[in-house]
Amino acid sequence: MPSESKNCSDSENESVDAQNLERFVQLATLVEDNLDLDALLRIGQTAGGLYPECESAKENRSRSTPKLQHLPKEQQKMASPQCRIGVAEDEAFCFYYRDNLHLLQLAGAELVPFSPLRSPQLPPALDGIYIGGGYPELHALKLEENESLRRDIASFSNAGGAIFAECGGLMYLAEKLLVSKDEPARDMCRVLPITIRMTPHMKMYYSEIEFTSNNPLFPTGGKCRGQKYHFSEVVEEFSGNAKDGDEYEVSSDASPLLVTPLLPGALPEDAGFTVNNTVASYFHVHFASYNDGLAGNKSSTQTTSFAEQFVHSAIATSPRRKAFAVSFVSAATEIIFALGLYAQSTLAGVTSVCDYPPEAQLAPRQIVCRSPIDAASMSSEQVDRAMKDLSLKREEFVELNGGKAPPGYWQLDMGALQIINPKIAFVQNTCDICDPCSDDVLYALNSMELVENSSTIDTIQIAPTSLKEMFDCIEKIATVLEVPGRGEELIKSGLEILQRINTEVAKLNSPRPRVLSLEGLAPLCTGGHWLPDMKYAAGCVDALGDNGGCPARIITWADILSADPDILVISPCSASPTRTLNELHLLASTTEFWKLRSVQQGEVYIFDHGCFSRPGPRLVEGVEMMAALFRNIPPLVPSLLKYRKWSREALKYQCCTDGGDEDNTSVSHCTTELSSRFSPCFGGYENDRNSLDSSLPLATKAGGCDLALCRVTRCTIPGSELPPNRSAHCLVPVKRRGSKMCSLLLFGGESQVAKRLNDTWELHAPANGWSALSRLDDKNNSILKIGTTPTWEKLVCGKVAGEDVPTHRSNHAMVACGDHIMVFGGWSIDNVTPLSDCELLHVETLCWTHCSTRGSSEPSSRGNPTLAYSKRTNRVYLFGGWNGIHALHDLWLLDMTDWQWQNITESKCVISWPKARTDHTAVLWDCSDEQEMMLVFGGNVEGVGPCSELWVLELSATMTAGGKDDTLAWQQIKVAGPSPPARTSHTAAIVGAGKTSKMVIVGGTSSERGTGPGSMLCDAWILHLTASDIGGPPQTLWVKLDWSGNGLSRCRHSMAVVDDTHIIWWGGYDGDVALDDGIGVWGGVLRNDDELLVLEDASEQREEISSVLQDRWEAEVPIRVEDLQPEVLAKAKCSRLPGALYKAIHRHAVAHNRDTYIDPASGYSVFSSVYLKRRPCCGNGCRHCPFGHSNVPGNQKQTGEKDLEW
Repeated sequence: MPSESKNCSDSENESVDAQNLERFVQLATLVEDNLDLDALLRIGQTAGGLYPECESAKENRSRSTPKLQHLPKEQQKMASPQCRIGVAEDEAFCFYYRDNLHLLQLAGAELVPFSPLRSPQLPPALDGIYIGGGYPELHALKLEENESLRRDIASFSNAGGAIFAECGGLMYLAEKLLVSKDEPARDMCRVLPITIRMTPHMKMYYSEIEFTSNNPLFPTGGKCRGQKYHFSEVVEEFSGNAKDGDEYEVSSDASPLLVTPLLPGALPEDAGFTVNNTVASYFHVHFASYNDGLAGNKSSTQTTSFAEQFVHSAIATSPRRKAFAVSFVSAATEIIFALGLYAQSTLAGVTSVCDYPPEAQLAPRQIVCRSPIDAASMSSEQVDRAMKDLSLKREEFVELNGGKAPPGYWQLDMGALQIINPKIAFVQNTCDICDPCSDDVLYALNSMELVENSSTIDTIQIAPTSLKEMFDCIEKIATVLEVPGRGEELIKSGLEILQRINTEVAKLNSPRPRVLSLEGLAPLCTGGHWLPDMKYAAGCVDALGDNGGCPARIITWADILSADPDILVISPCSASPTRTLNELHLLASTTEFWKLRSVQQGEVYIFDHGCFSRPGPRLVEGVEMMAALFRNIPPLVPSLLKYRKWSREALKYQCCTDGGDEDNTSVSHCTTELSSRFSPCFGGYENDRNSLDSSLPLATKAGGCDLALCRVTRCTIPGSELPPNRSAHCLVPVKRRGSKMCSLLLFGGESQVAKRLNDTWELHAPANGWSALSRLDDKNNSILKIGTTPTWEKLVCGKVAGEDVPTHRSNHAMVACGDHIMVFGGWSIDNVTPLSDCELLHVETLCWTHCSTRGSSEPSSRGNPTLAYSKRTNRVYLFGGWNGIHALHDLWLLDMTDWQWQNITESKCVISWPKARTDHTAVLWDCSDEQEMMLVFGGNVEGVGPCSELWVLELSATMTAGGKDDTLAWQQIKVAGPSPPARTSHTAAIVGAGKTSKMVIVGGTSSERGTGPGSMLCDAWILHLTASDIGGPPQTLWVKLDWSGNGLSRCRHSMAVVDDTHIIWWGGYDGDVALDDGIGVWGGVLRNDDELLVLEDASEQREEISSVLQDRWEAEVPIRVEDLQPEVLAKAKCSRLPGALYKAIHRHAVAHNRDTYIDPASGYSVFSSVYLKRRPCCGNGCRHCPFGHSNVPGNQKQTGEKDLEW
């Protein structure tokens, strides 16, 4: 039989292929000739009732549980359930002897089915687990995906729970499962320190099995029979679970089984593995064959069957039967886990907010209480509103029930508490948002009559309000749980750390910095309690003068301004740095925030709440962190692991300084970029802020966008490779004839060693479409599914005879033009010579050729230009670039019908013309059936530097091939509200067409931020395009996308749109090296239009926005006369031209991208054109403003359009 199902039940119906059909026909004939099938059917009809099935397997066929004919009838009577045994049962685990399950029931086990494929966690209150055989290799991916259950099983084993696993169960309990050499190893439960590898070789025999002294579940000398049938093997390698760097190798010396194969001449051999009270092997054991080896020497208390022994061991080792405490206090839970394994074993129940350490909520513990709100996922404003609503409901409950105490905010699981029947409950009364209030808990326990009898349960108050009381609570919990020694050790280690910091602080001569910490942003709230103690222990002092033990309180901006702290710490309760970054607008939108000295000096920090808001052992770690940051006192043992952890928990505000200032004191602040100005404090141990976990975006928006590194693979052609790392390349979408999906063509670029490339690659779409992309995690692992992986293929292209094409180049322009790819410009192989060298690649034939154009003129050689193609007119537009001496601003048109270049001069333009620039982007916007536009954004403007200008060139649909283009018109578009920072070497793309079009820009660099990795602009922006924006008041805003990750920290990359919602980019430069995206490409998803902010009343909204954004100039130090270079200052003072001095200052401000300067005549602060191009000025009619307030809404008609370029 070509199946593994002998003597076992299989939940799946195997399909029979044509190759095996003849074999089955022969077998059917053999059975009919030699068996009385009618008699077998009559016997089968006498079978007992149906075996209860797993909920997830109800769709499978019903299975009968026959009576055990060889047992006496008195032994076939079901015993009352004595314990609960979880049975893994689904398509992946379906091989069980039905006798075994029936024997367990006879022995008093309640069998509780669960599905390793679908159950999110183990069933509650289990005493043991039985995992049979099956096909885990066929479902390895789904088993790996169900991480929560795998962690639950590992936690159950670590807690000492009894687990018996056979064959497939052994594979599931391993660390990893290697299904094939073409797939990555799949993570399993990590209970056993082994790796399982599938092989093509079958291993099968029956055997006699004897239990050794290493078997924790069955007595030494006990014997039974079993069979072995599998196509896998154990790879004995060093375990990934090794502790403290020690190497751990699987050893057969600790094998729980001694096996004698029923084969001629076979000798006994060790088999199986054991960890804690987990026993696993490849053998399917038949429970009825058990012989305990004590025949004739048994007492009435000794067990007589395998099933009884398993039930007895499960009860004896049951973690839940040892547990007698429940914790309604997250800090108490942290203390219990810090006290060691025995203390952990006493804990039977926790709350939904007891999330540290993560295993606190895993089996065998149950969640006995849940918060009515998920504060960790809500904003401060949402939490405040939710708590007010709950408070009103509670007051109504009290009034309706005659003033009796209500059940409170929190939802207690009365059924779980009844099962646990706790002896000890840890409660608190400090805050009913962070943890359940003791009144709520006592109300529930009273209703169960557990508190009225003092001998039933003790309630222990754990509500410290100072560091000293936190240590007292450690002692109290350790005493109650009968581990006083562990408590003394934990207290001693914490006090030693604090004493060492205190000693180092005493050596410092500088005064203690004054620290103000915000534990709430809506409303503003300072935490009090233990936080003043923590600040003092770290060598600082509370800026508000609070002392340890004081209550938390709501404060005002007046209180904060009066305190004027040296350091501002933002650490809202229950908030991660991610959430805090997303709520910075609550601070940045107020003028008082920017007046703070700590803000102006960049002394603003964001901390994860974990080490500050819960009075547990981690408070000591919080003191260490503050001492390291505020007093430069590193930890005694500066662990790399600790610093990496802190890099995700501590961020610092990075002021933008003008590198040209010798004293480096010229600081600018920007409300619209505030979140992106925070970087990890311990960034030396992570590359940059983008190395934070993927849960730390720059900003978030409900229903917003997403960004991920997605898996790609190489072509299946033998010897195929992946594209080498590069930057300054081009990636364009192409759609071949007959294909439903586009693919991406990659050409040229600069390699890691500064070599110019001329290779051509194609990234083929996944079979299931670009929307099905498979994501990679931070370890470059992904859930691999068929049809979700794009494929790189190196194209072998031809060329026209006698032509030396394609040219090696980088920083070129490339665009898809119907059946062709057109390449122009760039830098040649020597990295010095600019190119023109217009070349074409035919998409279908993959043949390169020179672009043979007619006429006497053609564009000059240049690097970093842009190309845009109009499908409607079959024309290519070339703009800008750099010829090695100057930036360019010429516009060329190539009519691909007659292949003739035309130079479109400024004289043919109706309005203004963009200044010469390079490293910009240009995209074509298909506005409507009659209108097309080319949009140019950013770039390095000659004489100015990086800019954020948005220009549009309207391409009239009335143009005729070969005709003159007098209707071409440039126009600069001003968008209301915040806009992307000035940048170069970024990417841009148009998503969609017509009224649903969006312009997206990603990454880039700015020389104003310095050089190297620090100059990267790690952000992405989107602009919803409407035709009304052209020539009228803007109706939309730039919106910063909630994307984060290394995919943003780059420039000189290339990006392409693959459908209406997905954008792909790859490669680039991070300021140091050409980026290596490995086996991935970056994919951005625009989920819907919810993230696009459309102004309903543009004029009113713009005024409201501008009133908020005025704060930037107040925080910026304006340019002064003293900032001018001596020769410039001398020339301006000697000049006879009017206003020469303040014009020189203005030019200096613009060159350094500064918003304000000091007017030398009046001494007042004046806006520069850098500011006025973005938004209106103050509008107060200041006499010293040289711009006549032409940029103020409503004043244009009075003063006329003012040239801001002087």
